[in-house]
Amino acid sequence: MTRLSHTFDIAPVDRETVDRIVAGLYEVAAACRFDGRGWLITPDEEALSLLVERAGELGLIDVREREKRIAERERAITELREGDPSPGRREELEIQASRLGLQLRSGRHLEPRTRYLVAELSPDGIPVEPGDDETKGWSGTGVAVTSWDPWGRAAIDYAMPDGTGTGEPAVTWGSVAHDGAAGTLDWSLEIRLPGRGARLRSASGALHIDLDAWYATLDGGPVPPVHLSATHAMARVEGWIDATRTPEGRWSVKAVLDVRGRGLYRPFVAAALWATRASFRRQDARIRREGTGEPTTADRLEQAARDWDTAAQAAPQVPDLLADLARVMSEERRRP
Repeated sequence: MTRLSHTFDIAPVDRETVDRIVAGLYEVAAACRFDGRGWLITPDEEALSLLVERAGELGLIDVREREKRIAERERAITELREGDPSPGRREELEIQASRLGLQLRSGRHLEPRTRYLVAELSPDGIPVEPGDDETKGWSGTGVAVTSWDPWGRAAIDYAMPDGTGTGEPAVTWGSVAHDGAAGTLDWSLEIRLPGRGARLRSASGALHIDLDAWYATLDGGPVPPVHLSATHAMARVEGWIDATRTPEGRWSVKAVLDVRGRGLYRPFVAAALWATRASFRRQDARIRREGTGEPTTADRLEQAARDWDTAAQAAPQVPDLLADLARVMSEERRRP
């Protein structure tokens, strides 16, 4: 068995703020509108830029990084339309030029049995299909609503690729369920890669988050509020999070991950994990010795804590931002 753990000292977020953010996310989902072909109508750039600017001021997104991605996409679109790239270069440009789209396939928005498609779209709004047969199975994710009650249980099933009506088996599938009354979130994942050796090509995972248990844990509650599990023929992974309040009023959050090899694979898994940890140590030692400016593993963990602190400071203002986003999304139906 290999156990990895790290303790984060992070800023707190009160329960009322979290509940308001969750309610705001439901409002945004309900405000979505779709065009005649079923594709989600997104706000125009003028309305969106104001929301992006506010999110940037709150430290929720990196505005410069977003502008960089937009510029790269525009350059890729120009090269596709005006140049004559090779097949390999064309496929690379198509990925850079694509954007994520959501299509309402059947049913009424957010009602049970309603189906959606999440796909990468070309600049012309056409779903991008990978040219490589090995990656074709990962294109497009089908989503089906099984229940939708913001104050009770809201759940969706997902499958990738979307095989609705085709009989094509999914490579990845699972469900996401939020119970507003119980304050829990559950996510499940199943993977079965095509090919021989189904046992070694299959894996499963589950994540459980209990918001009530989280705030109870801060006051000495006995139940870990976050639990992760993953199973493969070669190994089993268990993870959990514990939290306590510090004398300064911050959260001391300990994340733990246990990895255990299974059966005959136990020594191989132990050797692979040992080699991975040794590799990280060597890389961190090289970075410190050469002074390259690259972040070490400790630096990345500290940055994650700082990012959380920034988000926690902005959290009370997020519900208003989400309310404005929902308003802009709902107004799109009045656009000609």
